[in-house]
Amino acid sequence: MKDILTQTDRRVAILDIEASALGAGSYPIEVGVALVQGGPKPIETGARIIRPTPSWRKSGTWSPASEAVHGLSVETLNQHGHDPGEVYSWLNALLGQHVIVATDAPRYDQDWLDRLIDAAGQEQQFTIYHFEVLTHGFSADQHSHLAYLLRRSPIPHRAAPDALRLATKLMEAQLGYPPRTAPMEPTTSD
Repeated sequence: MKDILTQTDRRVAILDIEASALGAGSYPIEVGVALVQGGPKPIETGARIIRPTPSWRKSGTWSPASEAVHGLSVETLNQHGHDPGEVYSWLNALLGQHVIVATDAPRYDQDWLDRLIDAAGQEQQFTIYHFEVLTHGFSADQHSHLAYLLRRSPIPHRAAPDALRLATKLMEAQLGYPPRTAPMEPTTSD
């Protein structure tokens, strides 16, 4: 997977998932994506808040400390959240099998994605890679610059802004200047 970012035939997406807690019993509450399309096209971002299933509410873990970090309350999830099936259908339609999907926390994000997939009753259509796979073609200077950019950029702790943070800093390290960004076009289920 060398030089993924320069391949014009491959799209790249950064995925981020916010959760009810860290550790056992936690469940996904928000999913965000930043699509890196290369060239002059802007990085597009989108997110979906997830309404917890009855089984997640009954047996899952809710952490007030995590809520204080991401700022999403149970009430917000219940009022504005989408059904897990709708959220996963959106992800599958967006990412499919031909997009390289990366995250900075694949172990956690895959666990939460597995819970979402199970609740949705669907199959995973994409593979998650560690974010570092996208930097294989970077020079030592680019790696250093990326680390510097990430250190200087606060982590928003919301799914789409977190994914956008990684995508923009990645592309800035590759291009030498900040890329353009834009929200994703709304779909009919928004």
